[in-house]
Amino acid sequence: MKKIRKIFSLCLIIIMLSNTVVFGQININENIKGALLGDLETGEILYEYNINQQLAIASISKLMTYLLMMDKVAAGEISLEDDVLISGHAAATEGSRFGLVAGETVKLKTLVDGMLIVSGNDCATAIAEYVGTNVDNFVKMMNAKASELGLLSASFINPHGLPINDEDTGQNNMSVSDIYKLTRHILTTYPEILEVTKKPELTIPERNFSRSSTNPVFGYIDEIDGLKTGYTDKAGICLVSTIPVMGQGQGEDYRLIGIILGAQTHEDRLNKTIKLLEYGKNNFSKIKLVDLSEAIDKVYISNSKLGKVSVYPASDFYKVIKNSDVVTTKITYNESVKAPIAKGEKIGTLSIFVNGEEVSDIDVIVNESIEKANLFVRIIRFFKKIF
Repeated sequence: MKKIRKIFSLCLIIIMLSNTVVFGQININENIKGALLGDLETGEILYEYNINQQLAIASISKLMTYLLMMDKVAAGEISLEDDVLISGHAAATEGSRFGLVAGETVKLKTLVDGMLIVSGNDCATAIAEYVGTNVDNFVKMMNAKASELGLLSASFINPHGLPINDEDTGQNNMSVSDIYKLTRHILTTYPEILEVTKKPELTIPERNFSRSSTNPVFGYIDEIDGLKTGYTDKAGICLVSTIPVMGQGQGEDYRLIGIILGAQTHEDRLNKTIKLLEYGKNNFSKIKLVDLSEAIDKVYISNSKLGKVSVYPASDFYKVIKNSDVVTTKITYNESVKAPIAKGEKIGTLSIFVNGEEVSDIDVIVNESIEKANLFVRIIRFFKKIF
């Protein structure tokens, strides 16, 4: 029973999936402070610019306010149907406003709409007071949650992002990469946020209220369904956007997240967001590169009852790749592969390469127990090899 070492190389797939293939790169870095385009599920970053610098984030802060509120809802401590008594402090919050009045009661879900769709700072304050008893305590909760999520650049001083006193120190801050992490966490944990942010306008007849969403991408990209705008003098004009992308051909459905921080004009923010999302939609596909249900090779195990044995990857593997990328795989088997082998036992490694660069390793296993051949079978095989 000899040692087996086999390296199997295969050009797996050349991705040419989209009917609208737009090869090349984009450059949207001019006159903004940071940008990122990424995939929700895998966390893959498809475009980036200055993503690690701590920057003022203005009303993007309200995503953290939403997260903390939803954690309380999920824990059963509060309900979106709760009536919230509006304090004078909440009603007097400056900046972008929904129009709360001190002493009135408003459903928590209405405050969420006002905070996310029309970016009401007063709604954010009211939510903070309801969830955290008072704003100071809620801010502590915001910073604690940021630490829990590993958002090392995050620093919060209020629930809405309006500067306090000093333009330099009185800001909520976070890096683009941490905004991406926060957004992924929210969309994964509480995808129902999209049921709010997909609305192009907020209309509440009983309040005689009707106002368009602050998200400027409505009307320009049909798939847009989120997520949050922001603006202060220091932060510039900001937007976290998201769209679902329907898979074509062998492609899987996926969701793009786009981030623009620090644009100087509203038009530039809109144009660069459109360019970023369209670049992702038209140039990338999410592919199931490895399917755990499909055999990837057959190997000869000399002392096994079966002789040739089918081998499988231990897990599926998905990746968002550019439509021009070339994907290859290589299987490297253990130095010694001998029966008996238990079902699910690792006998090698599948390496996956995109354009020659290794992107993942996956265990190679057998999907059934491999029994050892009896002595008679092994003798017959020995003499067959001789003659």
